[in-house]
Amino acid sequence: MKTFNITSATTTTLIDQYSESGSVSFISIANCNASNAVTIALFYDDNTTQTSYVENLSIPVGCTLVIDDNLGFENDTYSLKLTTAGTSPDVNVIIR
Repeated sequence: MKTFNITSATTTTLIDQYSESGSVSFISIANCNASNAVTIALFYDDNTTQTSYVENLSIPVGCTLVIDDNLGFENDTYSLKLTTAGTSPDVNVIIR
């Protein structure tokens, strides 16, 4: 299991290309900001092309996005990244 606490508008690599297993069965993305929605994009990246899994999704205050479909991917080709945007993003991510 991996966890992240992201507190800025940024792009975060959740699973690195080559260095980790691309076997992902569950991702939880919680908006922990008390007053602002957060906008996210979850995508695969091969360092030239980004392939979106979720694009431009607004997570309301106090809500959590759970993806429990098999997200497995070829990590010798792709990394898994998350972009957060909005006013003072505060996001907790759990990956299993």
